[in-house]
Amino acid sequence: MMLAFRNFLWRCQRQTTTTIILPKNQVHDHFLLRNFHKEPVPVAWEKPEIGWTKLNFDGSSKGRAGRASIGGVFRNHKAEFLLGYAESIGRASSTVAELAALRRGLELVLENGWCDVWLEGDAKTLVEIIVQRRKVKYAEGKIIFRRR
Repeated sequence: MMLAFRNFLWRCQRQTTTTIILPKNQVHDHFLLRNFHKEPVPVAWEKPEIGWTKLNFDGSSKGRAGRASIGGVFRNHKAEFLLGYAESIGRASSTVAELAALRRGLELVLENGWCDVWLEGDAKTLVEIIVQRRKVKYAEGKIIFRRR
């Protein structure tokens, strides 16, 4: 699923049920096994086009509203590392952690003056929040993400 916002390109990698048959003794480092899939799911990182910067971001939470962390990596069209970030955000749900990871990445985009940015994360919920222009709050009641 992809969305374009001005000079931002957003792609949410959907979890699929595509069946891939591999020989039993063959191991591929480009396949990611998840406990909710019965078969390997192909995972590949794509370079952005020339002149673009790509942000891969993620947020995670331990339990429903446990300790949460965020992180992201910026790379150019040659896949060269430009900038990275990782931090604890206290207690939050996984959705709030994903949003915080995106928000921090966008703050760094603005700080660095990047214009053409490809945003890539793994949370379909974020796409729905953005498309539906929903407000998201965390426990202290502060709005963490609001589309203007």
